[in-house]
Amino acid sequence: MKLLERIIYFLFTIFIFIVLWNVMTRLWDAFVPWNYKTDFIGVVVVTPLLIAAAFILSSLSFKVIKATK
Repeated sequence: MKLLERIIYFLFTIFIFIVLWNVMTRLWDAFVPWNYKTDFIGVVVVTPLLIAAAFILSSLSFKVIKATK
């Protein structure tokens, strides 16, 4: 049961990351000028923040789901 819960957690985290990535991409293309410096900032700074946010949101979602059982 614990393994299934971890797999669902990981898949849910990937789904949240994909959604955040798409939102960030649309905002980045709309407001940030395209050059190698901004792309480097996006890869080095923004991507790890998105990964962290996906794990945090997934963790909070699972806590809420467990609390409502």
